Amino acid sequence: MEKREVDEQLKNLSFDMDEEIDDRNERRGRRATSYRHAHQPMDTSHAIILAAIIIVGGLWGGKLFYDYLQEQRMKAALNEAALYMQQSLKQAEQDSRRAQAEMRQRAAAEAQAREQRRTQELAQQKAERARIEQEKRFESAQCQFWWQQNQENPTERTVQKKAEACGGQNN
Repeated sequence: MEKREVDEQLKNLSFDMDEEIDDRNERRGRRATSYRHAHQPMDTSHAIILAAIIIVGGLWGGKLFYDYLQEQRMKAALNEAALYMQQSLKQAEQDSRRAQAEMRQRAAAEAQAREQRRTQELAQQKAERARIEQEKRFESAQCQFWWQQNQENPTERTVQKKAEACGGQNN
């Protein structure tokens, strides 16, 4: 058999099947639908216009959806950056406060140390002045006189005069 013969047989077969289906439907009480009541195929021009509307609508909707997603991503990134900046700012403020507190503590410790040194220096100066003054009293003629008098003739009066002249020491 040639290919042409097979194609013709298939065409005839399909027509025969359509006729058999129509005959069976009539026997069962169904009427064959006329072609004017059946759904009419769409014109090619209408199909092209509908396809163009679907494509344009799909592309436009896709673009809007893509833009929306990009906007959401951008908002999320900006929020994350803002949170990071807030955390960095809080950390910097804490570090600054901690550094200021340390500086205040150091300044207070230095001031306290200076005050202690100044107090010690004043006490040393006072002690030195008292020692010099005491030496001057011991070297004075009046102290030497009463000291010698007390050693030679110790009496209540010589002890008292020695204490007055030499500054109260009973050496």
